[in-house]
Amino acid sequence: MAPDPLHLIRFLHTWPTEAVLSLTFITCCLSLYGFARFFGKSGLYVYGILALVVGNIQVLKGVLFSFSQTPIALGTLVFSSTFVASDILTECYGKKAALKGVWLGFGAMLLVTILMLLTLGIHPLDVPPTHADYHFLEAHRAMEVLFLPAPRLLLASLTAYLCSQCLDITIFAGLKTSRTNALWARATFSTALAFLVDNALFSVLAWVVLSPTPVSWDSLLWTYILGTYWIRLLVGLLFLPLLSLICRQLKGPPHVELS
Repeated sequence: MAPDPLHLIRFLHTWPTEAVLSLTFITCCLSLYGFARFFGKSGLYVYGILALVVGNIQVLKGVLFSFSQTPIALGTLVFSSTFVASDILTECYGKKAALKGVWLGFGAMLLVTILMLLTLGIHPLDVPPTHADYHFLEAHRAMEVLFLPAPRLLLASLTAYLCSQCLDITIFAGLKTSRTNALWARATFSTALAFLVDNALFSVLAWVVLSPTPVSWDSLLWTYILGTYWIRLLVGLLFLPLLSLICRQLKGPPHVELS
């Protein structure tokens, strides 16, 4: 008898949100380390693409934290790890390789969206709830929720991703040639600025420029831009030891790559 994933999900529901996110953080760290350690540059490309796609799906789910009375969208932790992958690529393989990873992620996210739109464009089964194949119709409706983002949100998300990632890579690489050669200092400064640009650009495009009902600038600044910025900064700092560890190993003696 195959194990039922629902049992694990219900068990995790008994945990505090922060505990499950801690487990998510550990999973991201182990995965990123494994992809980088055993597959090198190719592994970092794969991880960056997966984290981008998963992060954009996670953001559809809002949860409550012990420190907040209002729901906060998920996705921050996993999405932030894409910047770690970009910094590792920049540090160990160069700026050109890191920018290639950004464009691969952009193309992958666009391709996933197009393929799922085509999938949803195929007429679903029209069966009653009592029919044996009704689960196919339920799956179609679930896919509509996950893969039918508002065009303005998709445009804002991809634009912010491209600009913030390119900014992070450019600053991180530029500081390496200056007097600021400490890895942790370069990573902290570049990602802090990139996170702010990502939050600001996405929020302005999604909730003001492209929105039929724009929010006030005051609400935009304090709720949408700065409201989650400190969380992203904290996540970025938590990833610093992993960044340092992976860079040391990749730049040290030849690492093991699985063929």
